[in-house]
Amino acid sequence: MDWTDFLGYLSSPNGIAVAVGIAISWLAEYIPGFKELLPKWKRLVVLGVNLAIPLLAATLGVLTAGWPASWEGTFWPAIVAGALAFGSSTLAHIRLLKRGSEEDA
Repeated sequence: MDWTDFLGYLSSPNGIAVAVGIAISWLAEYIPGFKELLPKWKRLVVLGVNLAIPLLAATLGVLTAGWPASWEGTFWPAIVAGALAFGSSTLAHIRLLKRGSEEDA
């Protein structure tokens, strides 16, 4: 896998899921306050990471791999992929989210 393929992987829902899993495990391990956050705030952090990873990959693709710097061709697909990755992870953990929201109340 070369650099361009790697950036493309990070712009796909599967690649975002892998990168987010790694990022969240690092957050939980190295930033003590993350574990103390309420579930709704953790979800916002996860949403932010899900959007940041493909947007960073798209930006790096534009700067280093010659991707077009267009909204339609590069940045919008990155946002959609991030939203899909967040949505699928939320649906996969819906039972845990319901239990977490009951604890928030």
